[in-house]
Amino acid sequence: MEFEKFLEKVKNAVQAYFGENLRLTVSNVLKNNGVTLSGLIFMCEDSEVASTIYLNGFYEEYSQGQPFGEIVRRICAVYEENKPDQDLNMDFFNDYAKVRPKLACRLIHYEKNRQLLEKLPHRRFLDMAVVYCCIMMSDRIGCACVLINDSHMELWQASEEQLYQDTMDNMPRVLPVEFSSMDDFMFDVIRKAIQDKMEETPEEDSDGCQAMLDEVAEILVGWPKKENPERKMYILTNKQRFYGAASILYPGVLKKYADSLGCDFFIFPSSIHEVILLTDTGIEDREHLYDMVHEVNCQNVPQEELLSDSVYYFSRESGRITIL
Repeated sequence: MEFEKFLEKVKNAVQAYFGENLRLTVSNVLKNNGVTLSGLIFMCEDSEVASTIYLNGFYEEYSQGQPFGEIVRRICAVYEENKPDQDLNMDFFNDYAKVRPKLACRLIHYEKNRQLLEKLPHRRFLDMAVVYCCIMMSDRIGCACVLINDSHMELWQASEEQLYQDTMDNMPRVLPVEFSSMDDFMFDVIRKAIQDKMEETPEEDSDGCQAMLDEVAEILVGWPKKENPERKMYILTNKQRFYGAASILYPGVLKKYADSLGCDFFIFPSSIHEVILLTDTGIEDREHLYDMVHEVNCQNVPQEELLSDSVYYFSRESGRITIL
């Protein structure tokens, strides 16, 4: 089945399941780095908030043999588990004073997002761009955001400079920074992945399960292990690990960690969600560092989450980031 026909069949099947109280449309959405995804957009008659489920991944599963009925069932389940609260009121979005405390920003690649940036307030930062969003959090959906576009700016009669200053004031509070060694970060990530796989473990076995999770995660990450004192790597992100690469913009944060480490460091753009800091020992080779970033980006980072192929450098003396 061709993709366009798949989209139409999914829309009709989901519409039949939910009935006429839910309005469904299929739309192409331009995402980060020029990636365009086809989304099924859900809009309730009594709500002003839409939900979008992207269907590209589901089509790949269907092409690999997943039954169409199972695909539809899962899409319906995803919507029911994550649909917006019926009492969610977006009226506050018309008032900049009410939006201001929720403002944050993202870092994205400048050249790869020229088309997207045409409609967004932004500013250039090295080979990247700073764009703005409104952060909304809830226990059920976690951390979500609304990207700020030029029409919002016209409505608020706000300038990009004002948006930037308010965002810088907000970020440490809205999305607090998280700084950890690479080993600690990987241990947490792997341990959580294992724990998610074992959510159905009976409660009476929880203590034994917990010990096993720790043991398996330590083995997988090679923990504990002695760090090479000549080469230490750290992860900088935010507590939600959500567009955390923008943490490098927080006022004073890089200087704080450089002073605590007692050295300058290289910055690897791991993804839009975090960066890696590598202490400068004076022996690193520029070409080798660029090869490392290129290899990781090609093999491990989804196109939509890629930030940059550059390597950056933070100097304690100047307090500035430059492209290496």
